[in-house]
Amino acid sequence: MSRYDAERDPVRVAGHWLRWGLRWVAAPALIGTIVSANVDLRSLPIFGPERETAVLFLDGQAYFGHLDDSGESGTLVLRDVYYFKSSDGGTTGLAVGLVRRGSEAHEPADGMRINRDRVFAIERVGLASAVAQAIQVERVLLHSNPGNVSLNRTTVAGAAALAAQRVAAEHDVARGWTAAVDQLRKLNDLVLPVSKTEALAITDKAIADLRTVRRNALVELAKGVGMSDVDADAYARATDPLLESQSFANDTAVLLAPDLDGVVTRTMQHYAQVGDAAAKLLTQPRATPSPSATPSRAPSPAPTPTPRP
Repeated sequence: MSRYDAERDPVRVAGHWLRWGLRWVAAPALIGTIVSANVDLRSLPIFGPERETAVLFLDGQAYFGHLDDSGESGTLVLRDVYYFKSSDGGTTGLAVGLVRRGSEAHEPADGMRINRDRVFAIERVGLASAVAQAIQVERVLLHSNPGNVSLNRTTVAGAAALAAQRVAAEHDVARGWTAAVDQLRKLNDLVLPVSKTEALAITDKAIADLRTVRRNALVELAKGVGMSDVDADAYARATDPLLESQSFANDTAVLLAPDLDGVVTRTMQHYAQVGDAAAKLLTQPRATPSPSATPSRAPSPAPTPTPRP
């Protein structure tokens, strides 16, 4: 009778190889099938460039960022998020401006969880589009590092794109100055309750203040793109006279990076404050002092009758 050898038992051997296959072949294949069904290989750095996604909501709002979508839950996760704000009445020539999420009052952390039932559509954002270009320049302003290893490497703008956005912001600042000055001059064409001399003095002072606002905006722009204090001051002194001599009315509209758009927005607010203060001085009548009462003369006393002898 032969002795039983457990190591050569065919059932045990088959079980061993079955467990090995499940561990090293079937399980990875199953995981690979699940992952490949939910991950777009074009988002991986070895297969393609950055994948920027637009998530369009049913209410018309749009958010842009890096989408994490496993396909297995009722929510989407969007990271590095940007969205549109209204810019009607501004000088950018666009109805919207771009905002980087995180600057709101509640200071949300990176990552936005979205219920799928609120989503109208999900679309790929072209890397050469205005939205992508503005986001890429914003990353330069924030000193973002694209990183060496990532499932979705971020794209950072080059020097040419940064310079183009800075110039577009300069022209927006110049158009705002021109509009503010034109408004002051239109007020001077009206019949004002102040003298011509007073109106001219008020207007000249306001225009000088508007120039100061414009120059301060140029300094802020220069510092925003990375210039030192000395270089920013020299840049503003050289650029400011060039802006005053041109209207830039026919410029193509440019969607600015959020930080550059913020400089333009604050500048428009300062222009409005100077213009409103000057308009108040020009249109409010001066208080005229009321005439003082003329003191009446006391009646002369009646002559005392002289007694008769």
